[in-house]
Order: sequence, then C-alpha cells, then structure tokens
Amino acid sequence: MKFCLLIPVILLLSCAKSSETVNRKPLLELSYAADGLHLQLSGSATDPDGEITNLTISWGDSKVNNYGANDFSQISISHTYVDPGTFDIQVSAIDNEGDSASQTLSVVVDFKETSLNGIKQGLFKTAANEYLILTINLHTYQESMQNEKFNLITDLIGLMDIDFVALQECAQHKNSPIVQGIIRDDNMALEIARRLKQSYDMEYNYVWNWAHYGWEVWEEGVAVLSKHPLLDSDERYVSTATGTNTISSRKVIYGAYQIPEGRMHVFSAHTHWRTSLSDEEQNKQIENIKTMVAEKEAFIPDAMSWVCGDFNVNPTSDFPWSEGYNTMVKNGTFKDSFLSIYPDANNRPAQAIYNTIGGSQPGRIDYIFMKQNNRMQVIESQIVFTGNIIGKVSDHYGVLTKLVVH
Repeated sequence: MKFCLLIPVILLLSCAKSSETVNRKPLLELSYAADGLHLQLSGSATDPDGEITNLTISWGDSKVNNYGANDFSQISISHTYVDPGTFDIQVSAIDNEGDSASQTLSVVVDFKETSLNGIKQGLFKTAANEYLILTINLHTYQESMQNEKFNLITDLIGLMDIDFVALQECAQHKNSPIVQGIIRDDNMALEIARRLKQSYDMEYNYVWNWAHYGWEVWEEGVAVLSKHPLLDSDERYVSTATGTNTISSRKVIYGAYQIPEGRMHVFSAHTHWRTSLSDEEQNKQIENIKTMVAEKEAFIPDAMSWVCGDFNVNPTSDFPWSEGYNTMVKNGTFKDSFLSIYPDANNRPAQAIYNTIGGSQPGRIDYIFMKQNNRMQVIESQIVFTGNIIGKVSDHYGVLTKLVVH
C-alpha cells in the first residue's frame, strides 16, 4: 500500500508601501496691529507632523529677523518703522523636513494722531494780540523713535499756531552734508521747519548756532524758530570756555522779530550746571545772558524780550545749587512766566508735577523768562511734553507760555 504525504504550502504575502508618507507643510496664521509706527505681529507657525526649525520675518523696510527652532505656536513680535508707509511683511517658516510655507501681509503704518486734549484751554489763542512761546531741549538725537517725536513737536507747533520756539541740544551730525552756511542736512531746527512746511504749509524761519560737540559727533547748539519776519540775529559765547571739544562751552542765540505790536526779542540759552559749592560759572553765564539782552534793547528801547531754555538749575535745590535761578530773577527784572501761573512751583519740598526733566536728577530746570514790560502780560503756561499731555519727545518736558501784547 502506498501512502501519500500531503505537505501544506503556506504562501506568505507581504504588503509593501506603495509610496512613502508625504510630509505636511507648516501652517501660518498671522495678524497685525499698528500703533503709530509701532507694529505688533501676532499669530502662530505650526507643523502638523513635525516642528518648525526656522522662522524668517522680512518687514518690508530692509530689516529682517531670523529665529531658530522654537515653539512658534504663539507669535508676538514687534517692530518699529522709521517712516510712515505701506509695507509688505513676508513671513516664512521651515519645518524639520525642509519644507516651507510663506505668508505676506500688506500693512499700513502712520504717525499717531496728536491729541491736544491735555492742553489747557487757556493756552489756545482767542485774539490777534495773543502769542505762544515754546521751549524744549531736544536731547541731541539720543531719543528712540526720533521720527515720531519730531512729528509730535511739529503737530504741537502747527496745531497751536505757536509763534516762537526755543530749542536746546538742537544738533546736527558733523559728517552730514552742508546745505547752507553752517547748516547741515540733518539739523534739527531745519528738520522741524521742513515738516511744518510739508504738514501745515507754514513757513518758519530759524536761527541756529552751536557751541560744543555732544557725544563726540553731534554739533550741539541752540535755535529759535518763528513764523514772524526775522529782523536781526546774533550768537555769542556766554561761557568762559569757548572750545568745541568741551561741554563747558555755552552759546546763546538771539532772534529779533517783527510783530504787529512792535519788535520781539527771543533768546535761547543752555547754561552749564553748577559743579561745586564755590563754582560761579553758571552765575557768570546767566549774567552774560542778561547783559546781552540789555545790549539788544539799548538799540531798540521799546523791544519786548524773552529768555528761554534749559538753565540746569532748580529753584527748590539747597543754596547755592539754586543760586543761578535767583541770579536770573533778582531785582524783578525778569519774570518766570510759569511761576506767575503756578505760584507754588518753587515751594519746598519740590512737587513732581512741576518737573521739566526726569531721569536720576528730576527737577524744574526749563524756563521762559519775560523781561518786565508793561505792554506784555502772561496769560497761561503749561509743561506739555509729558506722557499724559502731548507725549514725551525728550528727557525734557518743555514749557509753553501764552502772552498778550497791548
């Protein structure tokens, strides 16, 4: 008998992938919010099957930011533009497989609208014989967002129709091209005058000169701007030092202007601070300023004179640190226009609401002094470039005074 052995044959079938798994690209979801020239980019960059290894943002103004591997599920990145305009922001994300995704946002940024809501009502002009005088130390191009701060200054002058503007630490870079005389293209007085013409079609003349280098590269000076016809101008050292390489060198600039009621003399000054108990340099500079005022009035006896600026002396300081202020107002020849409106401004202890400068040594050091003249009367005064009024444009806060001329 024959036996047949049946051996089962098992066929093993394998399922190979027909194709490799396809990598999924990054996902971008972005939005933005503009606040003046400041832009906030928000959103997310995620990868469904991996991680984001690089994020690149091109802001449309030649500035580019690159970010390495990170959690981009919540993006919050800010950028500040120098000028207003329309910009195309391009955002690209790359994942761990080398795939990328991009998104473009077209954004519009502009200067913030300048609000005058914080300005005291009494400062607004109501009659033809009312005039406004502003003094502000510009801090020599050391400010961030300088372009936006120029705009705030321009708007205040243009919207309020300010007649005379005294500037200190009003600078130009020593390597900028000359446009006329000693004036360089980035001169801060020139820049403000340009913006007043462009934004308000207002013609402001200016006089400017400098005394010393600031931060070694800035020709740091003083200026007076006005919309009234310029009749005469002058500048002179009031300091013992006269070299451009020492900050002890100080100049005063003078402009004489024609107004319907007569001739207005405006001086812009920036005196040096007192350096010791025995130092008399500040007092000498202030006496020299008063001498200059008297000399200019000697030729025009009925002129109306104002001395404005940063005097680097606080009336509430202990003697002799307050002596410079007293030197200016002694004998009643010059009147502190701000004090005439706020008679407690010199009371001790000092009140922060009257500070015209912040920082580590705050105080009231910026003034608009009126040479006593029975034809002029101070109507109102205010510290204006603070965060809750016009906005900060410098480490100084500026003073605005309104007067009436009879």
